[in-house]
Amino acid sequence: MKILILEDEDSKYEEIQAEINQIIPDAEIQRERNWCDYTREIAKTKFDLILLDLVVPRSGKDDTVEDHSDQLVSATRDYDSKSFRTPAVVLTRYTEDLGGSVYDLNAVDINVIPFNGHGEWKEALKLKLLAAQPKQKYEFVIVCALDKEINAFVGLTDTWGPVKTISGLVCREVQICDYKGVIVRAHRMGLVAAAVVATMALERFEPRLICMSGICGGVTGGAGIYDLLVTQICHQHDAGKWSNEGFKSEHYDVQIDVDVHNKLLELCSDADLKEYLLEGLNAGKSELPDVMERLTCNVQADAPTSSGSAVIAQDGKTSSLASGQRKLAGFDMEIYSVYEAARHAANKPAFFAAKAVVDDGGKNKGDQFHRIGCLLSAKFVVKAIRAGIADVGMRLPQ
Repeated sequence: MKILILEDEDSKYEEIQAEINQIIPDAEIQRERNWCDYTREIAKTKFDLILLDLVVPRSGKDDTVEDHSDQLVSATRDYDSKSFRTPAVVLTRYTEDLGGSVYDLNAVDINVIPFNGHGEWKEALKLKLLAAQPKQKYEFVIVCALDKEINAFVGLTDTWGPVKTISGLVCREVQICDYKGVIVRAHRMGLVAAAVVATMALERFEPRLICMSGICGGVTGGAGIYDLLVTQICHQHDAGKWSNEGFKSEHYDVQIDVDVHNKLLELCSDADLKEYLLEGLNAGKSELPDVMERLTCNVQADAPTSSGSAVIAQDGKTSSLASGQRKLAGFDMEIYSVYEAARHAANKPAFFAAKAVVDDGGKNKGDQFHRIGCLLSAKFVVKAIRAGIADVGMRLPQ
C-alpha cells in the first residue's frame, strides 16, 4: 500500500507513521513537507491513500506557512493528476477554520479528521486505511486442505513466506520462477470449505491459475498407492436423492480447459518426470505398501476423479463410486468445488488439480503414505508452474 503524507511537523508525522505501521506494517510511506512538493507528487504518482495537513510551508525554498484549504480540491482532484481518484484525509488541529467547506470536501472523497490528543483520530484513520488497501493480486493460487499438504512445498519454491492472513484467507506467499503466488489453506476439508476458499481467492487475488495439491483415495483397479492423478474431469459423487429405493445420484461434472489439458499432457509425457518426482524421496519401510519393493509412482495425465464431502473408509465402498463411471481413478473431498469455482470466475483462470493416491478407502486407509503422497503432488504442481501453466487457458483481458 502506497501512502503519501504531507506534514511539516516531525512529532505529528511520527505519531501518524507509528499508527500506520501498526495497522499495515508493510505500507510504503512517502513524506512531503511543503505544498509545492505535494502537488508535484500527486500529479506524477499513483497513491492508494493521501494524508495531509493544510497549514504547511509553500515550498522548499519558501518556508512561509500558509493555509492551503482553498487550493486543496483543485490540486488533489485535478483530472490530469495520477492520484485524482485516490481517497484523501485531512488530519488537522484546525477543523473550525474549514467551516462549511467540510461538506464540499466530503463530496470529492476528501475527509476531515480532527487531530487531537484524545486519540479518536486513530480509529477513524484505521477505518480509512483498511478501506483504501488495494486489492492484492497474485499470478497463481494453490489450494490445500491440510497443513501437511502445504508443508510439502517447503524447499520446492524459490521463496517461502510466513503464515499470514491476506484478504481474510490464511496464506503463505511464495515465488516460483517469475510467478508470484500464494498457497491458501481451506479452514477444513470438504466441498463447502473448498468452494468458499476458492471463490474468495479468485475474487480477491484474480490469479491467472488456481490449482489444488495434496492427497486422495484411489479406486481399486483404477489407481494404486502413490499414483499421481492429474484430474481431467471431476464428478460429484454425493449429489442426488435418497428415497425408499436407496440413493440415486445426480450427474454433475467439471473438466479442465482443453489448452490446459494439452499442456499437462505435454508435461506428463516428459521421460524424466518420474525420476524428478521420486528424486530425494527416501521412503521408510512403513511408507511402502506390501506390494511395493521400492518407491515408484505412475502419473495419470487425464484421470477422471470424483469428489464428495464424506470421508470414505469402508471396504468395497469405492466400487459404488465407479458405478456409471467406467474409468474412475480416484476420489477426494475438494477438487470438484475448486473446478466449479474456477469455471464461474470472472477472470477465467487456468485450473487443474494433481493429487497422489494414499489410500483405497478400505484396508489401506491410514496416514503412513501421506508424507510421500504430499511431496509427489507438490513437486508436480511446482514443475507445472515452472513450465508456464499459468500462461495457458481461458483468462480474459482485464
